[in-house]
Amino acid sequence: MIRLAVLSASVLAMAWVPGAQSTPWPLLGLWIAAFAAYGLAARSVRDLSPRAIWVGAIALRMGLLGAAPSLSEDVYRYIWDGWVARNGVNTFAFAPAATELTGLRTEWWELINHPGIPTIYPPGAQIVFLVLAWIAPAWLLFKIAWVAADLVVALLIGRLCGAPGPDRAPANAISGLTGVAPLLPVFLYLWNPLVLIEVAWSGHFEPVGIALMLSAVLVVRSRAWLGGVLLGLGAAIKFAPLAAVPALFRRYGMLAAVLAVLTPGILYLPFLDAGSRLFEGLRTYADIWEFNAGLYWVMKVLPGPAELGRWLGAATVAGVALFAGYRRVGLGTALYWTVGAGLLVSPTIHPWYVLWVLPFASLYRARAWILLTGTVFLAYGGRDAYLATGVWPEPVWLRLLIHGPVLALLAWDWRKSSREEGADPPAA
Repeated sequence: MIRLAVLSASVLAMAWVPGAQSTPWPLLGLWIAAFAAYGLAARSVRDLSPRAIWVGAIALRMGLLGAAPSLSEDVYRYIWDGWVARNGVNTFAFAPAATELTGLRTEWWELINHPGIPTIYPPGAQIVFLVLAWIAPAWLLFKIAWVAADLVVALLIGRLCGAPGPDRAPANAISGLTGVAPLLPVFLYLWNPLVLIEVAWSGHFEPVGIALMLSAVLVVRSRAWLGGVLLGLGAAIKFAPLAAVPALFRRYGMLAAVLAVLTPGILYLPFLDAGSRLFEGLRTYADIWEFNAGLYWVMKVLPGPAELGRWLGAATVAGVALFAGYRRVGLGTALYWTVGAGLLVSPTIHPWYVLWVLPFASLYRARAWILLTGTVFLAYGGRDAYLATGVWPEPVWLRLLIHGPVLALLAWDWRKSSREEGADPPAA
């Protein structure tokens, strides 16, 4: 319990203590303390009851909800998209800075990041933003919704591994996982400092898409068509789950795969009047965004066309997706492989992006990905310099510190598992 107390105190201090958000110190110092306590606590999770794990995790989230987001302004873009839609404007048609929207500007409008770029978020996200903004365009309400989805993710992880829920009732083990301490995956997710900071404090909406993605894994064996719809809904929040479509087709049939692709397409229909601007924000993101890249940083310096690194990255993810389909792996395994590959080769790895692989890392006890949830936060080290100069420094030594240990551990674990029978993760 002392370790959890250290974790809780460190995380709460980051959000509430004046000046604690300064980088690199004391923010990163508090982060290191929190993540170290998390790692040590995971080693003795057998000493904790399900109730203690759940009650403590929920209480900690409640303690973070009231803290204003300060490490990221993304939540204000979510609110703006919902606010604009609430006022009858197509969110894909205009950037926040557009003169056509001047009359809709609010007191928090200046907090919106990249106001000259139209939204990059898919239609499922836009619908969620609209519903919440219709209730109240306030960051507290949005964060409450994300935390609710976050707790659903933890419940789904418990269902997938047969762990007891907060009421101690045993869940159904449907994933085929063996040799997993039932409470460990739930603990690894619920108490991960990155989840706490990026969702309950910073207000990132990743758990909404992740919950839909895991729901697809949960039901696809018994109702393949519903698994396809849920996967498509997850992709309508963020596109990453679509990489599992080849495996979905090979393992669960054409209908499931078609529904997964068709669902986000249908949700785009109400926004088609944006015309050529429908994907303008997404194109801008794909063309120019780069931050905290890992293997992509190496690939982009290879001799060849300027876009070679992006082409190689896209080819890598496509290759992994097709290989997962060829192997006819389960949907959970396909998502684990493709989301992980995407993170390795992406030009942009914001800390909250890593949350997409965390449920699978928790289920499969994947040490390297759990480590990445710790090292990726170090990318915030350049935040104060960025606020002062407009340039986010990314020194080579910091890139190596963030990605080097993770890549080394991935290679080590792969080499070790390749020598053992049944090296592939179980087909969830």
